[in-house]
Amino acid sequence: MSHRIFFTLIAFLAAALASSARAQDVPVSDTQNLLKDLQQRVLKLEGAPAKASLSSFNPAMGAALDATFHSANDKANFDFRALELNMEAPVDPYLKAWGVITGSNGGVDVEEATVETTALPHNLTARGGRLFAAFGRLAHFHDHELPVIDRPGSLDGYIGGETRADGIEVSCLLPTDLFMTATFGAYDKLGANNARQDAAGSRPLDEFTYLARLNTYLELADGHSVELGVDSAWTPKRTVVPTAGGDALHRDTWRTLTGLDLTYRYQPSVGGLYKGILWGTELLQNDERRIDPVTNLPTRRRPSYAGNSFVEVKSGRHLRGGVMADLLEDQDDNRKLTKTLTGFLSYDVTEFQRLRATYAESMVNAPGPKRRTVALQWTAVFGNHVHGFRDR
Repeated sequence: MSHRIFFTLIAFLAAALASSARAQDVPVSDTQNLLKDLQQRVLKLEGAPAKASLSSFNPAMGAALDATFHSANDKANFDFRALELNMEAPVDPYLKAWGVITGSNGGVDVEEATVETTALPHNLTARGGRLFAAFGRLAHFHDHELPVIDRPGSLDGYIGGETRADGIEVSCLLPTDLFMTATFGAYDKLGANNARQDAAGSRPLDEFTYLARLNTYLELADGHSVELGVDSAWTPKRTVVPTAGGDALHRDTWRTLTGLDLTYRYQPSVGGLYKGILWGTELLQNDERRIDPVTNLPTRRRPSYAGNSFVEVKSGRHLRGGVMADLLEDQDDNRKLTKTLTGFLSYDVTEFQRLRATYAESMVNAPGPKRRTVALQWTAVFGNHVHGFRDR
């Protein structure tokens, strides 16, 4: 409350009390003393420091626990997949930071350690550190956020797990009538399990990976929307050292990974939070000269293709289910195609606990039996987890 407003209110209150005092034969001096006391109390309140919580300067923390059971072709196992611990806090009004540390049977690893600022001009947002690059849609989801239990083979084979990368990204909201964002990134490599580059080693700038992405969102009608993204990750050169020794080879070893993702959502105006349909599709093209595993020399250039498509139906507060089809063309042999069909059913016990079951059949267009897999998943989120159970 500003002092001008305060003293105006005091004046009105004084006039009202004086009028009331005259009407009730109360001494005016008593009324003035009451007003002075009231004024002193209000001034003390204005000058007092604001009360703050003891934890107001501590980061928000949370975790996700993910455990699974798999049974495939008469073999089964329980798998503690991960305990994912996250921390997030604003550094100042224009800068925030977060980190994600994951522990699993494979050890402890830093999945994300990112700072993001909006203090740049022209609607620019920059983030840097260890981050999940903005390639595709499902590719930068953590495993427990996917609509199925096992990461689709098309993403695992072409990206190498999640899109984890060490580098920097800049995104902006384009000044168009249609909502559209553009993202540009530069990283040491793209893909947590991508073995084409060494994440720890230094290298020339033409051996970095560069990303460009355009993304748009459109409301089709009441409750119907579409999100469309197109992106390409380009690595200009790749150093290859022959196993027999000799000079490193750079010639014609560039690689491009191009993606197209389409997401359709239907959420009815009544009960839309817990009902609706989600359809997502991703297509990938990988274009590179592959490396012969024996000589470690580049072979001929092989463009190859992969993709996945799924439909998920939300039927209420707790239940959702659907089916996913995944196609994976072998990057070394275009005639070899792996097809996987997965049915999934999720039950959200609460917003912090989820059970999921899947049945998958996988087959290769070559002689051999189908691989049939039954899997169960139990995921729990506690504390202030960064992403939780995502619907995007």
